[in-house]
Amino acid sequence: MLVPLAQAQAGLLEFPPEQLLQQIRPEGIRAHMEFLADDLLEGRGTGTRGFQLAANYVRAQFEAMGLKPAGVNGSYFQTVRFRQMELVRDQSSLTVKRNGSAQTLTMDRDYLMRGHPLLTDATAEAPVVFVGYGVTAPQFNYDDYAGVDVRGKIVLALYGAPPRFPSAPGAHYSSGEQKLRNAAAHGAIGVLIVWSGKQEERVPFPNLVRFFRGLGLHWLDEKGMPNDAEPAIRGYAWISSSAATAMFESGPKPWKDALQAAQDNQPQAFPLSVSVSMHTVTRHSELQSPNIAAILPGSDAQLKNEYVVFSAHLDHLGLGVPVNGDNIYNGAADNASGTAALLEIARAFSDMPKPPRRSLLFLAVTGEEEGLLGSDYYAHYPTVPISQIAANVNMDEVSFLYDFKDIVPLGGEHSSLEAIVDDVARHMGLEVSPDPVPEEVYFIRSDQYSFVKQGVPAVYVGEGYQTVDPKLDGRKLQMEWEATRYHMPSDDMNQPLDFNAAAKCTRVDFAVGYEIAQQGERPRWNAGDFFEKLTNPSVAGGK
Repeated sequence: MLVPLAQAQAGLLEFPPEQLLQQIRPEGIRAHMEFLADDLLEGRGTGTRGFQLAANYVRAQFEAMGLKPAGVNGSYFQTVRFRQMELVRDQSSLTVKRNGSAQTLTMDRDYLMRGHPLLTDATAEAPVVFVGYGVTAPQFNYDDYAGVDVRGKIVLALYGAPPRFPSAPGAHYSSGEQKLRNAAAHGAIGVLIVWSGKQEERVPFPNLVRFFRGLGLHWLDEKGMPNDAEPAIRGYAWISSSAATAMFESGPKPWKDALQAAQDNQPQAFPLSVSVSMHTVTRHSELQSPNIAAILPGSDAQLKNEYVVFSAHLDHLGLGVPVNGDNIYNGAADNASGTAALLEIARAFSDMPKPPRRSLLFLAVTGEEEGLLGSDYYAHYPTVPISQIAANVNMDEVSFLYDFKDIVPLGGEHSSLEAIVDDVARHMGLEVSPDPVPEEVYFIRSDQYSFVKQGVPAVYVGEGYQTVDPKLDGRKLQMEWEATRYHMPSDDMNQPLDFNAAAKCTRVDFAVGYEIAQQGERPRWNAGDFFEKLTNPSVAGGK
């Protein structure tokens, strides 16, 4: 819903002057991307020399702008310690047992597995219970675990969440973290996630292999414990729909019927006629990689104590399996583009004669590709009090394929940030569209989610499918890019890139952050909103 013009004219929202928006330059975005996506940086893998080169570049840019260090001990860096988990593939296995016979599945064809975060040699062997999506959501009167006992069992759950759930809550319940936590809370010792349905149609199971080939990471807390590790879960793997189909043989319901019931929003759980043995052998090691943070102090005596965080992830996949002879996963769009936007926004703000009322914190994070790890660490150990972070504006793959007529503000509908995004769209002649592909769960796939989980209203603004050029099909262009370049070496500076579109998208993010920083009223969750209840126990009726 658009903010009425009378409200904007009354001074509740303040759109930035046009000359300020024009400080965001297409050539500036291109120049930053050309350095960050260069082969010299070898794909900016977390904890690598290439990432450190990129981090030094961002630090130097912040320092040249005159921004204050916002890392640790007076530096621009916040070093994050990680546990690295290398799966010992030839010693790890997944075996399905039925009626006294055993079938050992084939890794990368039937299942995918990563190392265990806590144990170097872990075994989970137990009967399998199907639990639908593996979701317990009292807010939506939905519970796949109702009436079933999974204590000491291995649960089999579908990827995703019930289609009737709203986009962002559905994305939240789709996360692996939530599924593991819920399984552990119900007493399970192992979790199998089935890759199926629309996701499998878009990305066939063999294509998932490249997401699991890397060394898994967890950030370590002050006691050296890995984040989000569930000690009760001794085995965790993803399986193909064909492997799941075989597990449903002789069960109470055929696989296709169970999948249809899930797609029809029916909670379900029942034992299967199989047991599974998972053996996970892991080598643990430790590495470090920094977040890079800088502050532009605000100009208002009171509001300068609050912060608007602009974030983008600096890392990509590093060196990997060669494709057409190229093993450097440069990550030009993902996410040299977002980091370039972050730097352009920081420069434009730092050049203002008078800074905005609230302080601005610019954050380039590590470990996003490994599970939003750098931003999650920062949200747990912020270098400014988390209670003083007013909002987060995140940038991941700013527009680069085509000039757009509409924007999709993921997460904005849950807070007063929606009114700000609507006002920016109205001023810039853009339409606001809902999430066109909620099944892709983009809301949990970038760094704004780390802030949302800590109670900070956040928004990630992307372009919609409506194109300025009527000859272009935005949906087709995005789907083709994801199928051919996403997380591939071909995401480099040799691909077609529209820097004018990137600058336009960056101006949208700049304007959103500017209005947040200038507005007298702090952003707030909508009354009774899902995420307000999730992050505020007193609102949810908890302790």
